[in-house]
Amino acid sequence: MLIAFISDIHANFEALSSMKNDLSEADLVVCLGDFIGYYCQVNEVIDYIRKLNCICVLGNHDYFLLKGYPSNALPAVKFGVDYARAVITTDNYKWLSTLPLSWGGFVGGLALLISHGSPWNPLNDYLYSDNPALASLDNFQYDLIAFGQTHRSHLRFDSKPYLLNPGSIGQSRDVTANACAVFLDTSTMKVNKVEQFYNVDDVVEMSLKHGAGEWITKHLK
Repeated sequence: MLIAFISDIHANFEALSSMKNDLSEADLVVCLGDFIGYYCQVNEVIDYIRKLNCICVLGNHDYFLLKGYPSNALPAVKFGVDYARAVITTDNYKWLSTLPLSWGGFVGGLALLISHGSPWNPLNDYLYSDNPALASLDNFQYDLIAFGQTHRSHLRFDSKPYLLNPGSIGQSRDVTANACAVFLDTSTMKVNKVEQFYNVDDVVEMSLKHGAGEWITKHLK
């Protein structure tokens, strides 16, 4: 089985579209949350994801849309959530509201556990590669644990549980202006990080048109 792991699309359909051919080759897509936020192609992203064979979990920006963001949220966060609230269709809102915070089960012969942040704090944790809390994942009885949130990739396949963060499709902080995803062939356990260039100018222009501040270029240019 070929599994595509994606995360943090953030309403950036330009970036997601650059990965369409790659995703079409996958037997299963696992999306680790944050479908909305920051950018302005909310329904385009969710409509496309809903048509795929996907396992999805909720991200913190998605949660902010459903439940409200904290009073100290950054302007970029508020903009993305407020815009999503104004334009999201009823069906897509209902779909988001059904997503779990974490998911565990068997895919391709692997016991898989997924969440956006961490298994013990799915919405708020950031498991960067230098976070000592990563060691706590070794206590989980799964073959593979996947997470997102950081917008930076992290791969560990030399011991179980294998750890996988695909980075971000819509706002990569590994490779500026590239959409990032990770593909795993469960028959060979070969893992492949894929990066695709996309036109960030269209994303920036659209966001500015809808009222984003100059901060919109951060992490895109």
